[in-house]
Amino acid sequence: MRGRPFEPGNKMGRGRPRGTQNRRTRWVRELEEHGDAIIRQCMVQALKGDRAALRLCMERLVPPCEPSGQRFELPAVNTVADLGIAFHAVLREVAHGRITARDGEAVASVLETRRRLAETEEIHLRLQALEQRVAEDNEPSKGEREE
Repeated sequence: MRGRPFEPGNKMGRGRPRGTQNRRTRWVRELEEHGDAIIRQCMVQALKGDRAALRLCMERLVPPCEPSGQRFELPAVNTVADLGIAFHAVLREVAHGRITARDGEAVASVLETRRRLAETEEIHLRLQALEQRVAEDNEPSKGEREE
């Protein structure tokens, strides 16, 4: 029959004898028996400066930080001058405790990216204007063409 390697109740076939536990179950039982000693050893190693043990202890002691999900009114940022107003609004919200410092830092990072973009756009426009002036200056005037 397909899917069955041998007849049920076969005493000659392979397999674990009834009542015996698999390796994982035995390992978990052993770990539970020595769990307190393992935890103490990990704490000792962490106190000695073992970074992996310290990280493991901290992950268990301090819950992971979750975003606060708080919202606030950010002023419109249409010009470079508006960026300063927006930065001050973020700083004010953090100072009053309405948003976390981490959330404030994230918003400030977005504003900084916007500032760099505006700076790049401005440089691009200036460069285009300069190139246009140079091209106009290099064109021969009508009087020079006729000679």
